[in-house]
Amino acid sequence: MNSTLLTYILVAFFLIWFFTFLSYFIMKKKQQKLLVKLRASWGTPDTAARNYNLVENFSSLNAAPAFHTLNSQTIADIDLHNVFEFIDRCNCKPGQQYLYNKLITPTDDIDALKKFNEEVKFFSEHKKEREEAQLLLAPLNQHDAYYITNLLDSSLLQQPQWSVWYTVDTIAVIVMLLLSFKFPVLLIWLIAPLALNIFLYFRNKNTTAGFNRSFPQLNSLVNISKLLLKKELPFEKETAQKSVAGLRDFQRKFRLLGFGEKSQKDEIAQALLFFLELVKAFFLTEIHIFFNCIKQLKNKQQDILCLFNYIGNIDAAISTASLRDGNTNYCTPTFAGNKKELSVKNLYHPLIENCVKNSIEINNKSILITGSNMSGKSTFIRTVAINAILAQTIYTCFADEFTTPVLKVFSSIRITDDLMDAKSYYFEEVNVIGGLLREAETPFQHLFILDEVFKGTNTIERVAAAKAILSYLNKNNNIVLVSTHDIELAELLITEFDLYHFVEDIKSDQLVFDHQLKTGPLKTRNAIKLLALSNYPPEIIAEASSIANKN
Repeated sequence: MNSTLLTYILVAFFLIWFFTFLSYFIMKKKQQKLLVKLRASWGTPDTAARNYNLVENFSSLNAAPAFHTLNSQTIADIDLHNVFEFIDRCNCKPGQQYLYNKLITPTDDIDALKKFNEEVKFFSEHKKEREEAQLLLAPLNQHDAYYITNLLDSSLLQQPQWSVWYTVDTIAVIVMLLLSFKFPVLLIWLIAPLALNIFLYFRNKNTTAGFNRSFPQLNSLVNISKLLLKKELPFEKETAQKSVAGLRDFQRKFRLLGFGEKSQKDEIAQALLFFLELVKAFFLTEIHIFFNCIKQLKNKQQDILCLFNYIGNIDAAISTASLRDGNTNYCTPTFAGNKKELSVKNLYHPLIENCVKNSIEINNKSILITGSNMSGKSTFIRTVAINAILAQTIYTCFADEFTTPVLKVFSSIRITDDLMDAKSYYFEEVNVIGGLLREAETPFQHLFILDEVFKGTNTIERVAAAKAILSYLNKNNNIVLVSTHDIELAELLITEFDLYHFVEDIKSDQLVFDHQLKTGPLKTRNAIKLLALSNYPPEIIAEASSIANKN
């Protein structure tokens, strides 16, 4: 008998060891496969589609004060979503949400930017530590991890007032159960609260369903933070360690909730699980724990935010390191004082393949750029705006040199009329530019980017209004970059704005653009020639040329 028992013990020990080893082996194989994928994708853009309703959720719930937040007009004007998709090489969803929020909230804290730059350089120079961090972040790359940010919404974490009756109900059941030892008849009366509690238990599943995503992912966020805190990474640890400790009680209670439990195929396990569910239902234990977690997390939102930022900052630094290590010509910005000066050398747009690079020196005057359609003037002013924002967010610019003051960036490029609100193009433009004028009155230095001011109205009033507005925006140390077709504006603003232009040429009956920024006003006209190239009737070309020559 003793030898048989020993045999059973040895077999059991062997099976436990075997399945433990097998589980470890499978986990290692998965990690090796993931590591191969991470190494292959390093330095390259992530082409996966983004759900911006979820990516932007952190930005909408984050109440932390910011020096500047880009408005929806500027985000659309400079195609920031497309720029973000090129920059975003994050390893997890919280990192992606954090990086997006970072891009739309440029900072004036230069020391913080320099610290972020050192963190980026660390991951570029320390491959082993970077890959370890990437592997740890990977479990948070699943879709449900987007929903951690929901726990930052105070309105979501509201315990209903009637939940106190759950406590009364449970106390009544326990009292009746204890008294039933003396008065067995009470066991019959327990049938009613048993049925009620089972109904309440499964009814509450609809309430907890909204947290089936966020609670397990928050638990993962805490666990991954613990592991990252053990690594030798150049990130401040003390606050994150306190937040991990602050959420320890949540983790203990979370284990009792059974969120994310997978169904068991084993019949005995299923029966035990069903029995456990009935016990939990009878005493409403899951409901009590759930509402206790809700109440606790409402007071722990700062801890959730702290760990979210901790994880997000690490991932954003890794993403920026990947951006820099790709086939990208970049520089780190130089921040000048509060002067009307901005200098760029070989600046280019990161999304345009083989983009023509341009340089410009802004000194005490703003910039007015003329040129025909497709010549590059709108792209150039967008490129300046994008790089000014990247300088104050990820400390990375697409240029050989980028020297700038700390700026708040506003724009008026893409204006659309709103038919549903019966707003004309001109009226919508008045509203957008009115917002720029109000910003110009604040005690900050701004970069204003405008394309074709008031093109929704007649020429005489357009030129007059544009001149007055541009002069107003140009006050103090504000920097204004404006592109226009109106040569008259160049003459009216010559004392306040330096003049530049883009020009095209016609070669072999083809319109050719060199996209090179040139100093001075535009002196050539090719619009009528383009009509001729498009085979317009000769009499139209003749009449148009005659009228143009008179002017």
